[in-house]
Amino acid sequence: GITPAAAAWARQAWVRYKITNRRIRVNSGIGGKEMAEIVYPDIVELRTAKRLFGDGDMVAFLRDGAKFEMRNIPNFEETMEFVLKQVDDDVAKQYRSKGEVTLQN
Repeated sequence: GITPAAAAWARQAWVRYKITNRRIRVNSGIGGKEMAEIVYPDIVELRTAKRLFGDGDMVAFLRDGAKFEMRNIPNFEETMEFVLKQVDDDVAKQYRSKGEVTLQN
């Protein structure tokens, strides 16, 4: 409902995403003092879930077994199309067949 959505938006007030053709970087915390980044060749699987108002969540599974989570990504569909052009073709193909979890039965 509205309350969980408002809480998620409040958490995101201190999160900034930078998505380039080489990497994805997330700055978080007050003042953006915490930073994490991944490069596209490290991604072996993507899963996503769409949210209200065009936002969405993404989890990237990495070669070393780690997970890289991004919540409430703005302009979600446009962002995912860009990311899918950057990742390995096999990762993009797998995502297009089953990566969007909100579409599964």
